[in-house]
Amino acid sequence: MMSSTQSKGCIVVAEDSLALRDRVAHVRELLRTAQDFVVPWGYFHDELAMRPDFLSAGAAAENSLIDAAIERIAESRDWSRPQGPQPTVHLPELKFWHGFRIFSGRTGIFFYDQHTCQGLMGVMNELNGPVDLFRFTTVAVPG
Repeated sequence: MMSSTQSKGCIVVAEDSLALRDRVAHVRELLRTAQDFVVPWGYFHDELAMRPDFLSAGAAAENSLIDAAIERIAESRDWSRPQGPQPTVHLPELKFWHGFRIFSGRTGIFFYDQHTCQGLMGVMNELNGPVDLFRFTTVAVPG
């Protein structure tokens, strides 16, 4: 179901939360079964990251498992990272996270699914340049 409102000559269309839930479920399945990570990355970018309803959903949060996984990726590439928290958004009802990170002048954008404990991060040097993709999995270890 969609609704629309008119504002200053523009029509703004808002999808219901079911459509957002379906898109998140689809990217989750694409990542879980991917042989080529370009497929879930492309879907995430086109069907979620560029959509205002997705970007405005959720709230700022921190997740030490995601941060640790991303830190390991940065260390493996010898990339420095700024100290302190960086923007991460949590959609608790979907158990889905997304955000961006800065690495030695590179920009990383990621998403993470709590259902599968898997995430995917794309890192680029230039806005329209090539993207290096990193899939990561988290497992909580006691202590």
